[in-house]
Amino acid sequence: MIFSTAKQHGRRLGPSKRNKGGWALTEGMVAVSVGLTFLVAVAGIFVNCSISFAEVGNYVNMDRKSRNALDRITRSIRSAKSLTSFDPAALVFNYDTAGTTNLAYRYDASTGCVTEEWTVAGTTTTTTLLSGCNSLTFSLYDRDLNPTADASSGKAISIAWQCSGTVINRTNSEYMQQAQIVIRNQP
Repeated sequence: MIFSTAKQHGRRLGPSKRNKGGWALTEGMVAVSVGLTFLVAVAGIFVNCSISFAEVGNYVNMDRKSRNALDRITRSIRSAKSLTSFDPAALVFNYDTAGTTNLAYRYDASTGCVTEEWTVAGTTTTTTLLSGCNSLTFSLYDRDLNPTADASSGKAISIAWQCSGTVINRTNSEYMQQAQIVIRNQP
């Protein structure tokens, strides 16, 4: 007696009709769960990266403004003829012998702004150099770098400030900017 198999007669043995349908409910739920978990993870990474890029942009912007302000202040102080008034929140410089050209730097703690005020022949022009300053202090030193409060004996000025900015309801503070500037024309 010869036994034949289904394969020999051209029939294929395979799954029964019951297993030929689509996925079962449990397989579908697992696939949807894995897909949603992946999408939530990608969305979380995207949101976190977006916030980080915004914060880095804010730091870069604050640093650029601080460096620009420091360059302007340094250039102007070095070319001043003399310091006429000193206060830890304000400096006033004279630029000519007639006293008609003056420059003042002022820090207003209530607004957090540092302003530059040029007075030429009685006309004053005010420019805001920095905004968002949490603190700013001017310090005055004599020729031997000893602290002094007398504007006529001051030769070097130290400036220190710290600014902050808000982006996406988060406040970022930059590192403190500091500089010591010598008044070249001050006797």
